[in-house]
Amino acid sequence: MAPAVPRSGDAIFANVERVNAELFTLTYGAMMRQLLTNLEEVEEVNKQLDQMGYNIGIRLIDEFLAKSNVTRCVDFRETAEVIAKVLLSFLVSCLYACVCVY
Repeated sequence: MAPAVPRSGDAIFANVERVNAELFTLTYGAMMRQLLTNLEEVEEVNKQLDQMGYNIGIRLIDEFLAKSNVTRCVDFRETAEVIAKVLLSFLVSCLYACVCVY
């Protein structure tokens, strides 16, 4: 039997700093403009955005693992349960807080 999930996503998210949505929007817009100015080719911009998305995903997973105290999963079913019960709640809470802080 799989061990119980130690903390819910909401409990983990309670300790995360929040960012104002307006600041996030302005930063994202400035980054996109800079990418388009520097690279000029849409395909190159898409490659850069893909790499940035991958790096952001890696950081989110690292932060989740650092804050959740989840033990090593022994099978695919346990991995799916942790993702469904904890990780998705954590990520949705992050997105919701970004919108609500504004």
